[in-house]
Amino acid sequence: MTPFALLYLDDQASPTSFAYRRYDATVSASVDTCGNCGAPLDLDEDGECRWCRAKVRGRTRPSSDGGWPGISWRWNRPVAAISAIAIGLAVVLGIGIASYVGSHQSGPPTATSTGSSVAESVAPGSTDLQALRQDFGPWRQLADGPTESPALLLLENGAAYASEQWTVPSGATWWAQDLGGNVTSVSRSGDHAIIEDADGVGYTVGLDQAFIISSNPDTVLLITPSGIVMSMPLAQATAVRRPLGR
Repeated sequence: MTPFALLYLDDQASPTSFAYRRYDATVSASVDTCGNCGAPLDLDEDGECRWCRAKVRGRTRPSSDGGWPGISWRWNRPVAAISAIAIGLAVVLGIGIASYVGSHQSGPPTATSTGSSVAESVAPGSTDLQALRQDFGPWRQLADGPTESPALLLLENGAAYASEQWTVPSGATWWAQDLGGNVTSVSRSGDHAIIEDADGVGYTVGLDQAFIISSNPDTVLLITPSGIVMSMPLAQATAVRRPLGR
């Protein structure tokens, strides 16, 4: 058996020769050889080849796979598979984090409509006036002057309308002297009173007869026999109103 073969079987070889016959599973270094005998280079303490006892310089065998001299590359499938899985998990995790952050970022508020042109063109108080007409209607316009009926009156644009169903009794406890300036002047004439509203429009109403001026539909008014203007909130008037004829 040749010395070259014994190099790979001798477990008692020196650490130097042992290093040259062990190969890494992934990358292994090419073996330096003796320039004199061609055996794997193994020098003793004096720098002589252990095989031919010649002091020679070592030389590197060319790589069999055509790669870099002195390095042999081998494909390690388990390591490659683990690396591919790690890269895939990193990509998936990155996409998930980006999606989560993006979904929780606050954006500009959504523009909303502030109302239609029809709603903006409605005069202040018109909604309350419409509710009043519905709650205390039906109404009858007084064409021949004031009525003797105690019906609730609605005064609007110089005309008077009488409720055909409801009255607000003058003896209710929630009447109080009006301080809101809804009526600017009062002139008594028999059992009637001639009044003017805040806009200077004149009306004729019965004494102790409840009425509402359309410019302030949330307040019910009344003129006492002594000419004092009384008022009551519409909500309270609704609570104490009575049907006509009772």
